[in-house]
Amino acid sequence: MKDAAPYKDLADKIASAPEKPGVYLFKSGKTDYIYIGKAKNLKNRLKGHLQATKIDPKEQRIFEESADLEWIITSSDYEAFVLENELIKQYKPKYNVKLKSGSSYPMLVITNDEYPTVKISRKYGEIDGEYFGPFIPAKTARAMKELIHKVFKLRTCDPLPKRDLVCFDYHLGMCSGPCANKISKREYRFNAKAAKAFLAGEAKKLIYELYDKINEYTEKMMFEKASVVRDQIVALENLIRKQEVIGLPVEEADVFFFAGEKLLLVIVRGSRIVGIDELKTDKLVDEASVVPLILNYYKQGNFIPQNIIVNQNFQDLPHLEKYLSIHRKVKISTDVPQEVKRFIDRNVGKTVNLSVLKESFKNVFGFELPYRIEGFDISTLQGNFTVGSCVVWENGKMNKKEYRRFKVKTVKGVDDYASMREVLFRRFRRYKEMENPPELVLIDGGKGQLKQGLIVKDALGLDNLRIFSLAKKEEIIYTDDGREVDLYQYQPLLKLFTQIRDEAHRFAISYNRKLREKEGLKSVLDNIKGVGKKRKEILYRTYKTVENIAAAPEEELVKLGIPKKVAQSIKEYLTD
Repeated sequence: MKDAAPYKDLADKIASAPEKPGVYLFKSGKTDYIYIGKAKNLKNRLKGHLQATKIDPKEQRIFEESADLEWIITSSDYEAFVLENELIKQYKPKYNVKLKSGSSYPMLVITNDEYPTVKISRKYGEIDGEYFGPFIPAKTARAMKELIHKVFKLRTCDPLPKRDLVCFDYHLGMCSGPCANKISKREYRFNAKAAKAFLAGEAKKLIYELYDKINEYTEKMMFEKASVVRDQIVALENLIRKQEVIGLPVEEADVFFFAGEKLLLVIVRGSRIVGIDELKTDKLVDEASVVPLILNYYKQGNFIPQNIIVNQNFQDLPHLEKYLSIHRKVKISTDVPQEVKRFIDRNVGKTVNLSVLKESFKNVFGFELPYRIEGFDISTLQGNFTVGSCVVWENGKMNKKEYRRFKVKTVKGVDDYASMREVLFRRFRRYKEMENPPELVLIDGGKGQLKQGLIVKDALGLDNLRIFSLAKKEEIIYTDDGREVDLYQYQPLLKLFTQIRDEAHRFAISYNRKLREKEGLKSVLDNIKGVGKKRKEILYRTYKTVENIAAAPEEELVKLGIPKKVAQSIKEYLTD
């Protein structure tokens, strides 16, 4: 434990600090700020920092690296709150927690054009239109955009051209063809209105109007248009069913859930949960950093909803509400709906409490639970399409952005051990280049798979790497120091290692299946005269499966640039 003696110069300065609101700045040089904070009473807050050096390593480092301390007095605590955040944004001090994610969540925008379309935006306000979202994960936004085009047929071209012939998307049913006057402005705007209701979760308000539309088109024998409206009703009714299952008491909110060393974000739109994510930071989240992180999230361009819910009553929440309400009226509360809490428990609570897990891991294995664990598996089909997977567990959660997959290149036939050695060698080589390589890897299998890992580890000289393997069914961990641990006796560890093993298995199988589907399609196309490498790629990217190509009209294939005779050959071969 340290006393204040090593920090005497700073301690003397703190003794002269004013008992007024303001911002304080720890400096390691003339312009190099390493920590910035704010306080109602500068002297009391700085004394608190000094006392914390006795027990808190972070506080010790701040004082050890600081050559000077200065402060700026403000007229109010709120003014200090605003100034603190502006200075943090300007100087980016190393010991203030910073967001590493959350600034790029995509939103969908229905534009304010004469003929509106749907676009993806990652910054609120950059496109003139009505915003919906954000969507987590990002692929959800792309899928929703495609669904909007397919169901509500908003135009895909931008800007809107004027022409006599419609484009390929019209024939695919992705656009209603306003460019060639295939739809009236009134009908088109109604479709845009329906798309907005769909995205906003307000399906009930519109569904009766759609039923009236069906009756109108049916009476006029406009069956194609009636079919389009029927598809819209199906999409909206599916949305209603999902919405009623959750039945949240709040229509629009961002829920920030501070859980130990994590800050979770739950997005609620249209009275339903549309996404959940952990806001990644460069350091562990603590209570003092939660409100600045929330403010930082919105200052990076994310949509500000009517309601913001935080699961604890942090001191600066009133200041945050006042600051955000400059842009639009915002209400901040600490009353998290029970439905959201249960949702978080189901989706984040799949792993046990991290502190419990750390304690159990240390007691059983004798060393600290690593921050990062990588899991490996091999998948093959009778020696063909052999692939390997690498999945990543970080601090309580699977990090899918860090997953890696490998085509096995040097092994012929069925040889799981040789395939595992190749995959591990290619991955372990990267550890030598990484600033913080994993301290532990888990291999799917028994003692034989463990041995392959140890061979590669020794060959590369990775002395600090620990290797475990996990046998299926028995759920026994084999360790690199010769132990066999029955995980059924340690439930927290059972959940941890089976989660990593099962995810590695799933990821390997999915990659194997993808390669088989791709090669299977291409091998079929090899038998068709006129279909070379380039045309195979076009057909694969467009249709993915043989069944989809067989179902595609001949004129569709021609519009893809395939000659008419070749398109006829494709259809004849696949039909036969």
